[in-house]
Amino acid sequence: MSRSLDKDLLAHLKADDPNKVYKDISTLLTDLPDNELLEIEFLGKSHPLESGVNYLRDGAAVAVPKLRLAQAFFVARQILQSSREDSSIDNTDALAATAVVLLMDPEHLTAANTRKRLLISALGTGGQNELLLSREKQFVDSLITSRLHRHTKSPTLWSHRRWLHHLLIAHNVSIDLKYEIKNVVIIAGTRHPRNYTAWNHARLLLDLCPEHADDVTIDVKDFCLKNHTDISGWSFLIHVISRLGNGESRRETCSSILAEVLNITDSLRWTNISVWVFLRSVAASELINDQQFASFLTVNKKLVSITPKDSDQWRILDSAREWCENRRLPTVSDVAG
Repeated sequence: MSRSLDKDLLAHLKADDPNKVYKDISTLLTDLPDNELLEIEFLGKSHPLESGVNYLRDGAAVAVPKLRLAQAFFVARQILQSSREDSSIDNTDALAATAVVLLMDPEHLTAANTRKRLLISALGTGGQNELLLSREKQFVDSLITSRLHRHTKSPTLWSHRRWLHHLLIAHNVSIDLKYEIKNVVIIAGTRHPRNYTAWNHARLLLDLCPEHADDVTIDVKDFCLKNHTDISGWSFLIHVISRLGNGESRRETCSSILAEVLNITDSLRWTNISVWVFLRSVAASELINDQQFASFLTVNKKLVSITPKDSDQWRILDSAREWCENRRLPTVSDVAG
């Protein structure tokens, strides 16, 4: 596919001062509000802004025209390239340039790696380490939780966040698992369905704070019930249950979740594979009693009876029943992977 720009777009790109556009957008991304994430959206040609207006903002909600972002990107890319060749360029300018580049292209490895290098060089020079790390996390979280389809599932951005978390731990900065799951992972998972990149990151967070698994169980379960076709969320819910510490507490939580999911599945006649992989995994474990297993089979049999036998849904239900009857897993953790 050609990367050439049409004449109309070129004319618009030349109409405004790109340096002014870059300064406005880079300032927006570097001068972040206190303890709040930006919620960024892109505006297309159908929402033109008057000359000199480079974005719209209402509190933390920001809308950036794609045309203005393209103008800013050309300037930012030049600054980024110059910073790699000329060590005299201020680190603050280079950091601002990487922010614009990543907003335009979330898979820009050079920009992400430059941010790592600049952050590492800034740490340890004063008493601002926690603030520096928190601001970097705020920037990354603003991108991966905004209504930007590529950013919410970007392997590069989530990898950068994973690297950042290890740095936070190394500098003794505490992690609020409940906040991380509810306000970052779940939002990213909602805005990009089946966001396995985000849910894999959630596993990392839980592995770092396994003692707080109880704190996130309800939030993850609620997400799954609201997004019942999202197999990544259900898989993570199994993983959360497997990490619950106390044996009796794990049984009570597992039984409660199974009962609620079975009830809703029966009521709404859910027959999709995401729900039934979860149900069969829990039902085949030793975390539920025989009565609950019988309830599982009852709901399964009821849905089988009203589902066309030649359909994919019927095969999903039948295989779930057969799998559970032929296999009794010792614990949910065996299928949590």
